[in-house]
Amino acid sequence: MLALAKMLAVQLGKSLRFQGIDTVNSQEIPVNHIKHKTKITYGSAIALKLSSRLHQPPLDLAEAICVSLKTLNAQGECGFGKIPRDVTVYPLSSGMLQFIFTDVGIAAWLEHLLRHQWTLTALRNGEISLDQFELQYSHARCCSLLSLAHREDLIQLEEPNLRAVLPLKISSTSHPISWLTDQGQLQFTQSYDYQLLMQLVKTVDALFFPLSSPNWVKLAIQLSDNFQQFYRHCRIWGEVKQQTPELAQARLGLVLMTQVILQILLEEKLGIMAPLEL
Repeated sequence: MLALAKMLAVQLGKSLRFQGIDTVNSQEIPVNHIKHKTKITYGSAIALKLSSRLHQPPLDLAEAICVSLKTLNAQGECGFGKIPRDVTVYPLSSGMLQFIFTDVGIAAWLEHLLRHQWTLTALRNGEISLDQFELQYSHARCCSLLSLAHREDLIQLEEPNLRAVLPLKISSTSHPISWLTDQGQLQFTQSYDYQLLMQLVKTVDALFFPLSSPNWVKLAIQLSDNFQQFYRHCRIWGEVKQQTPELAQARLGLVLMTQVILQILLEEKLGIMAPLEL
C-alpha cells in the first residue's frame, strides 16, 4: 500500500469492524497529515465523528480503537504499518487519534516505494499554460544524478541505459538501501532531507488516496522546490560518499522517488514532457 494515509484508514476500518462497527469504509475515515520537522505524523477524528452515533465519549472510543489496533497487530492482521513496530498511536484528551511513524516504519515504506513496479499512462497533450522549465529541470537533474550514481556503483538501476525506459527502477537484485543507522534511526542529517521526504509522503497520499481534488500544479511545484533545496544543501559525492556511503545511498533513494513522482505529476497530471536532460 503506497499511501500512508490510506494504510492508516484501512487499519482504522479493520479496528472498527473488530469492535462490531461495520458501517464505515476507509474512504469515510478522516486521516490528515500533521506537519512535523522530522516525524511522519497523522491525526484522525474518527472517534469524534462516531461518538454521537454510538453514544460513547470520544476519548473512550479512541482508547478502544487503540486497543483493538494492537490486538489485530498481535493476531497478524495489520501487515505493513504494524502497531507499535512501525507506528506509535495514542489518543489525545479531545478524542483525536495521533499516529507517528517510527523510523523503522518509514524505512520499510521507502524501500517498498522504491521496489514498486511503476507504470504510467500515455502522455497527454499539454493543455495547461505553465512556466514548466523549473519542473522539467528538476526531473532532468534527478535523472543525471541517478545516471552518475549508477556509473559509480552507488546504486544499481534496472536499465543502465537511461534512455531505454522511464520511470527509472532500482535493480531487483540489488541489496536494500541502508535507510537506517546502526541505532535504528533514519540516515538523514539535514532538515532538507526531511523536507523532501515529507513532500514525497504528501504527494504519494494525494496520488493514491485523495480526500479532495488535489492541486497538481501546486504539488509539482512544491516537490520541485523541495528537491532543489535538497540538491543545494545535501551532499552525495565527495566526503559523504567516501565516509558515509550509506547516507549517500539513502539520499539517492530520495532522488529516485522524486524522479518517479515528478514524472507522474508532469506527464499524467499536467500533460508536460518529463525530459531525461535539458
